[in-house]
Amino acid sequence: MFIELKNVNKVISGRQLLSQVNCEIEAGQIAVFEGINGSGKTLILKTILGLMKVDGEVLVAGKQVKPQDAYPVKAGILIENPSLITDFTATQNMELLAKLDEHISATEIAELLKYFDLSRFPKEKVKKFSLGMKQKLGIAEAFLGSYPLIVLDEPTNALDSDSIDKLVDLIKLRQSKGCTFVIASHDRDFVEQVATKRFKVEEGVVHEA
Repeated sequence: MFIELKNVNKVISGRQLLSQVNCEIEAGQIAVFEGINGSGKTLILKTILGLMKVDGEVLVAGKQVKPQDAYPVKAGILIENPSLITDFTATQNMELLAKLDEHISATEIAELLKYFDLSRFPKEKVKKFSLGMKQKLGIAEAFLGSYPLIVLDEPTNALDSDSIDKLVDLIKLRQSKGCTFVIASHDRDFVEQVATKRFKVEEGVVHEA
């Protein structure tokens, strides 16, 4: 099993945010957590990524995930809003992220920017981008490096239908090459198109759909 959550709980200020969460995700699956805003979807993604301390056990690639330890696998991540430097161009943002991995090439950056129609604005700073353009750049960053795990939080936010179609195609292409996806979404049409495993999240409780 690639990802396992066992009896995961999270309590803050006496409030139970995650309650006895148990789920399993196999390598190569597109696992989608569905639920309304505030249901706990983002907390589950952060738990899987080791960004939040919880009670219980979180395993990725057979290794226990702890916030203070190195993550067991390389992962592409889009959590909440894209983390972008607004005084940089799209290319400069991608190049900065690529400095973390010597295997990411300028060609890969250019191809992703072109795929998401962002290469049309080579000199425009991100602060002038629309919400949809910023979202596409955040998604492009998550796909950099062709990592074995990609985690996307509400990826269709602010995207037009053509951009969603492109995202669906790219997710399916990467999955066909063995990538595992963990996605939080309340976009039912998008979920129907991509999910190979679905979980319902309601007030911190997770049920397999």
